[in-house]
Amino acid sequence: MATSPPGPSPDPLSPASAPAPAPSGRRAGPIARARARVHALLASHLGSRELFVALFVGAMVGATPFYGLHLALCVALSWLLRLNTAAMYASANISIPPLIPFLGFACVQVGERLLHGGWLPLRVDDFKAMAAGPGGVQALMTRFFVDWMAGGLLVGAGVGVVIGGVVFLMARARDARRGLAPRAPAGAASDEAIDVAIAEASRRYRAAPRNLRYYAVFKYRLDPCYRRIAQLVPPGTLTVDLGTGLGMLPLVLALLPGEREALGVEWDAAKLVAGRAAANGLPRVRLVEGDVREADLPPCDVVTLVDVLHYHPTATQQAILARAAAALRPGGVLLVREGDADRRGGAAWTRWLEAVAVGIGWNRGDGATRFRSGGELARALAALGLTVTVEPLAGRLHPGNVLVSAQKPGGETFAMGPAS
Repeated sequence: MATSPPGPSPDPLSPASAPAPAPSGRRAGPIARARARVHALLASHLGSRELFVALFVGAMVGATPFYGLHLALCVALSWLLRLNTAAMYASANISIPPLIPFLGFACVQVGERLLHGGWLPLRVDDFKAMAAGPGGVQALMTRFFVDWMAGGLLVGAGVGVVIGGVVFLMARARDARRGLAPRAPAGAASDEAIDVAIAEASRRYRAAPRNLRYYAVFKYRLDPCYRRIAQLVPPGTLTVDLGTGLGMLPLVLALLPGEREALGVEWDAAKLVAGRAAANGLPRVRLVEGDVREADLPPCDVVTLVDVLHYHPTATQQAILARAAAALRPGGVLLVREGDADRRGGAAWTRWLEAVAVGIGWNRGDGATRFRSGGELARALAALGLTVTVEPLAGRLHPGNVLVSAQKPGGETFAMGPAS
């Protein structure tokens, strides 16, 4: 999402006219890019439930007779299902060579029992009789393959439940050790409602210029921040989204059941035109033109800063955070999504993407991008008197990102509980 242009403006809601700065940062080399991609594969989708599903599906893939294709199947399925590729392929390796004879035997026997009601005979004479029957050896091999396929799915599912269950418990214990994390508030939108809202929001950008339309569609699909924030924003609340860009987050929130209201502040007039067109007919969405450093913020329950702070110097970042915290009602929450400077591969990849965005004029700020670590942001917010938690919020194109949640004392807008 974009942020405000450099330079003061006498009217916080007036159009910005500052020129785009030169691209910042050095171009990442091929080794750095490769490391970033590897880190993305390892670091994305590491929630306890996501790991269980990845290991479960991976074991089913590994038990099928498609040897030589297991890696390709895992890559494709992890992309389609939004799961961790490394975890899925690790689970698929139940079919490593020393185990293949035992795994194959078990799968064929289970498939034979499932499809034909009996166990496969093991005597040589029985195999000779089957090969001498209609279709000969080809029919026998086809029967073995079908048995293995059917039995493999069942055997793989059983192995996946065991492996996934163990890792699920380990991941839950890991999350508990990390301390507190935002918990879904009362009346939180269901996953199904969020899916519907994101699909409808994506559809509303069809009339936007091609570059903005494609950006919105793929951003909704690849960036997990919309889904996570939608889980955390309670019904009946007002959210102020600073640096809203196309207004993508306000649209999702307003399309959820529960009468959530959203105000987006954005300096880029062209993006606002597309956002306002997409928000047509949604009375609970308002998108205004303004500088996030200066725009008047109404009292609100949630303030969001998604990929905004790093466009400003550290002192300006702190001033923006202070203004956002001051606008929160008691019990309100400030949600900051940023690239974590401490994550080597992910941070390098994120810096490279943002340098490209600045270089082509898609985003602008006060100069070179300045990423901070999640811990540094947490300390900055704690200094404002907020209760702070940090959680990974990584995606395929966002491997180094974290979500910093900071709650203002004095109310019950949000519940804080053990991470899940």
